[in-house]
Amino acid sequence: MENASEPLATIPHSFFIVVDDVGWWYGKDQRYKNGPSRSGLEQRRHSIEDYQAIIALGRSLNMRIKCGFVIGEWDRTNLLARVRHSNKHGIHWDQASRLDRQIDETRDLINASSSYMEMAVHGLVHMYWDNDGRMQHAEFYQKATDGAGYVMTPPDIAREHLDAYFTIYRQNGFTADLRSFIPPCFLYIHSEGRDQLSAILAEYGIRYLSTPFAGMGYTGQVKPEGACVENGIITVDRTSDLIRWDVVGATPPDIMKKSFFGMHWINFLHPEVAKNTETVQAWIQYFAQYKHQFDILVARDIAMSSTQALYKKHTRIQVDPDKIVLDFTAVDQQGAAMLDPSVYLNISNTKTPRADQATDLQVYEKCRHHTTYKLSRRQPGISRTVLALTVDDHADRFDP
Repeated sequence: MENASEPLATIPHSFFIVVDDVGWWYGKDQRYKNGPSRSGLEQRRHSIEDYQAIIALGRSLNMRIKCGFVIGEWDRTNLLARVRHSNKHGIHWDQASRLDRQIDETRDLINASSSYMEMAVHGLVHMYWDNDGRMQHAEFYQKATDGAGYVMTPPDIAREHLDAYFTIYRQNGFTADLRSFIPPCFLYIHSEGRDQLSAILAEYGIRYLSTPFAGMGYTGQVKPEGACVENGIITVDRTSDLIRWDVVGATPPDIMKKSFFGMHWINFLHPEVAKNTETVQAWIQYFAQYKHQFDILVARDIAMSSTQALYKKHTRIQVDPDKIVLDFTAVDQQGAAMLDPSVYLNISNTKTPRADQATDLQVYEKCRHHTTYKLSRRQPGISRTVLALTVDDHADRFDP
């Protein structure tokens, strides 16, 4: 097995940035008057520079950051006036007359920057307004009246909200496919049955979901850990956020996370838009330390990060001086609809691996003390593979 003092090989943890509450133009919290919490930006309106901040952060890591996008303020045709329980105004909803003047320019920027940001479904207006017009947390699940657990939005209403979301998305001319979901307010129940939200999300092409498991409900006998699959969707624990949702221009933490890194849009924005670069640079510097870590993989996008998290959780790995044995049986049994056949391994540069006939092995990244390899399963039906290890006589040579 792995030597704790001198690691030889590991399946690294999946590190990936998830940003919530992107999409708002007016950010001030309006819960005090029966409105949504919005982004929490009190000092000014959001602007195109706030999207440029996301792109700069993504470019620094070569990462397609997952952005939980609230789309209500992009409603060009007042569609939400006809969508039940979507807002406090009901039939008097009018966003079309107050669209932000930068909406088209920002749309074009998002489409042109798909290499560094990817939008994820995060609700119409983030909340749910009940039959009496009262705002409830949150759009797809609400807290039970007795305080025990969550109650799901009725399936027909949930579908109505998702239909509206995809319609507004298309009307705005966004070009990237929507394949991921972040539960508003993190109110969510994991379920492999057909009676919960994951089954409905799968109907709309959602293949990836992330939320803090600490507050997640579940219908099974055992609460999932790390990463799991429900109705074909890979669901990953983003773990608890290190920064409060309503902190503008937050100071980066002094610890690292070996998981998804969840945060909120305003955490790396500045109250003065012209100074966004200052806060973004602080976060770029913080995230730089995640690169080249032996037990961390800086994932490129939501598919790579989710798949790696699933392999990390469910793969049995045995590391010996002369070989690495990988058993993917438990991974395959999860039933992911979009399981990438590739898993990433970090192997000490003192050894050179050689794949068997069931897999293909390529160098993904060369670091000073280890190399990240992309192991692709040529025959997904074969759940066990062996990598032979030989001594690398040139391990001391490193060309960054």
